[in-house]
Amino acid sequence: MIGLFCNIRGMGKLSRIRLLKEIIGGEHVDIVGLQETIKQDFASNELQSLTPGVTFNWKWLPAKGHSGGILVCVKDDILQVEEWKEGEFFVEAVIRNRLSNFRWCLLVVYGPANQM
Repeated sequence: MIGLFCNIRGMGKLSRIRLLKEIIGGEHVDIVGLQETIKQDFASNELQSLTPGVTFNWKWLPAKGHSGGILVCVKDDILQVEEWKEGEFFVEAVIRNRLSNFRWCLLVVYGPANQM
């Protein structure tokens, strides 16, 4: 199983999206956790374009203004998301490996260092 976790510093630049697609496809990534997407919403075709030909489950937390935002994706053919949870600064997935039935929890966190 291969995971990709990074602070993408905004998903508004095509060069970042292109690189993200190359890494997900080229490295056969199974789980992605992106922080600081700086996006309020994602269209389904926008998400599918990140992983053409492969089915992923997606969950995101909207950005607050011009900061924050989390995007988590889990490859559906080998992993089943049994439950999604989200809070002000996190997205959590309870995941089951379809072959071994091993269950575990993935937590992706992003928030301000100093909140006033």
